[in-house]
Amino acid sequence: MAMRLIASGLEYSGPARGAGVTYDPPFGCADALAVVFLCACYADSTLLGILSGERYMWFAVDVVAVLTVLGRLSRLNDCLIANPWLTAWPVLAMISALWSLTPAVSFYHGLQLLMTIVAGYVFQLYFGQSRLLKILFWALVAAQILSAVSEFAFHRGAISGAGVWFGIYTHKNVLGGMMALSAICAACLFLDGWNRPITGASFIGSLTILYLSHSTTAQVATLVGLCPLIVTAVWRRGSVFTGFVVGLAVALGSAGLAYVALHSDAIGQRFLEDTGKDRTLSGRTLLWQFASDQFWRDPWFGVGYKAYWESTSTPVEYLRYSIGQKLWFFHNNFYDVAVAFGLAGLIIFGLGLAACLKRACATALNGQSYAEVFPLSFCFSLAVSINLENALFQNHSFSQFLLAALIPVTARGINATTGSSDEGGGYSATDVSVSSDFSLTAHRTQF
Repeated sequence: MAMRLIASGLEYSGPARGAGVTYDPPFGCADALAVVFLCACYADSTLLGILSGERYMWFAVDVVAVLTVLGRLSRLNDCLIANPWLTAWPVLAMISALWSLTPAVSFYHGLQLLMTIVAGYVFQLYFGQSRLLKILFWALVAAQILSAVSEFAFHRGAISGAGVWFGIYTHKNVLGGMMALSAICAACLFLDGWNRPITGASFIGSLTILYLSHSTTAQVATLVGLCPLIVTAVWRRGSVFTGFVVGLAVALGSAGLAYVALHSDAIGQRFLEDTGKDRTLSGRTLLWQFASDQFWRDPWFGVGYKAYWESTSTPVEYLRYSIGQKLWFFHNNFYDVAVAFGLAGLIIFGLGLAACLKRACATALNGQSYAEVFPLSFCFSLAVSINLENALFQNHSFSQFLLAALIPVTARGINATTGSSDEGGGYSATDVSVSSDFSLTAHRTQF
C-alpha cells in the first residue's frame, strides 16, 4: 500500500473538474484505509483486548507519510515553506530540547508532532479537500454506529455510574468531540445536497450521541462550529431573507439578554449545578493556577515541550494529588504552550492560529459550496476546544492532524482561496476532460 502511494506521487487530489462534468472517483482501497484510521485513531483498543492500539495506528500512518513524501520531497518542501507558522510548531518543540528539563522527551514528541502535521499534508495532497471531507464523514458515521453498539453491548454508560456515554473512546469528551465534528461535517454535506437521507440521519445521530455523552465542552463547540455554516446559508438565501433573519435574531437576542440580565444569578447558579462546573465553566480553576504559577517561573522560553509532565523537577505530582486525577495537560492550549515555551511559544502559537484562520476565511468567502465552509466551522469549534481541552500543539492529536489536512497547505491552494491568478508553484486539483468515447484524460499542473 505504501509503495502504491509513492508510485502515485500524490497525483490524485480529489474530485475532478472538467468541461461540464463532475467526476467523483470511486471509493477505493486508500479511501477505506483512511476511513479506518480516522475512525479508530482515538478509539479504546482495550475493547478488543489490544493495549495501546492507537499507537500502532499512528505509527502506520507516520510510516506511510514518510515513504510517500520520500518520493516527492519537493512537494513536502513546498508544504512546509507555504506554512511557516504551522511548521514552526514542531520545530519549536524539537528545538526546546536544548533547554528542556527532559531533552529526549521534548525532541521525540516534537518529532511526532512534525509527523502528525506532515501526515495531514499528505492526506490533503493525495485526497483533496472535497474527497477528504467525505472520507471524514464516513469515518464519523462508523464511529457513531460502533459507539452505539459498544454502549448497548458493553453498557459502558452504566459502568461509568452516571449514564455517560463513552462509545468506542476512552472519555466522554473524546466521544463528544468526534460527534461535534460529525454534526458539522454532515451539515455541510447535507446543505450541498450530497446523499441527504444519509447526511441528515447522521446529523441527527451525531446530536443524539453528543447529548448522551454529557460533554458540555463538545456541545458548546458544536453550537459555535455551526455558526459560520448558518450565517453562510442565510447569506446565500438573498438580501431580503437575510435581512428578515438578522432582524428576527436581533429581536430574539435582545429579549433573551434582557431576561438573562434580570435573572442572571439564578440562571447561572442553576446552570453550574446542572453541569457540575465552577464559575470558569470548566471546573479547572485550580489546574490553571498551577499553570500560571509555572509560567511565571520561566516566562520567556518555558521548561520544554512536555517537560512539565515528565520531569521530577516540577510540582506535577503535587498537582495530580491536588486535582485527584493523573493529568498530562492543563486542559487549555494557551497554558500548555506558555508552560512549555514561555512567551515565545505563545507568539508562535498565536501566529499559527491566525494564519490558519485567515486561510479558512478566504476559502469560505471565495468558495461556492458549503463544503468549503467546513474549515472555517472547524476553526470556530477549535476556538472552544483549545480553551477547555488540549486539541492542538499535541503529537498524534486528531484535531492537529485535521488542521493540517483541511487548511490549504500549498502555494497553489493558498492562491486559489484568495482569487489569485498566479499559476506558478503549488499543487493543482486534477482537471479532467471527457472525450467522445467517455474516456477520461487527466491533465495535471506540476509545481
